[in-house]
Amino acid sequence: MPCYYCCIMNKMLIKFDDGIPISLEQMLLAKEKRVENQLSAISFYKKPIVSLTLVIPGPIKNSSGANYIFQEAITTLHQFFIKNNILLIKEQHYHELTGSEAILVVDCTIEKLKQYCIDIESLHPLGRLWDIDVIDPITQKSVSRSQFEYAPRQCLVCEDIAKICGRSKRHSLDEIFVAIKEKIESFQNNKS
Repeated sequence: MPCYYCCIMNKMLIKFDDGIPISLEQMLLAKEKRVENQLSAISFYKKPIVSLTLVIPGPIKNSSGANYIFQEAITTLHQFFIKNNILLIKEQHYHELTGSEAILVVDCTIEKLKQYCIDIESLHPLGRLWDIDVIDPITQKSVSRSQFEYAPRQCLVCEDIAKICGRSKRHSLDEIFVAIKEKIESFQNNKS
């Protein structure tokens, strides 16, 4: 029986089941800590921040597969900032059982930054696996995609709205990880 939670990349096994399962309580505490870290960065730098988390289903959030996806996201953000002359002021990574996260303080207008981040999520082959939030230093809130008249994010498996599929548990973890594996393999094949 094939393992839908792993794939081989450049002779390296990337898995999504090689971590420790976490509880809902741990996830909620991690979210609280993330907000604290965001507010601390905003308070100190008074600049927009990019908050990066991953879209990893199931109870295991920190795995070799998740780490691979995180590193690709960081590399992509750095390249995009350089290409668009966006000054990266401060960068902090957090690697916990609840997953990897990054907070990046940048010097850019909120509108441009959100548009750039939407473009990255929409156009990069792995972008759907990244949750790139832009936090406004004035409101201290995440800027919504809907403010830019973008449709909600699509499901990893089908064309429906991701939140609808997630809430209804329309797709099994196996189905979702097959879709993730296909995205990674396609990205790797095109990268070579």
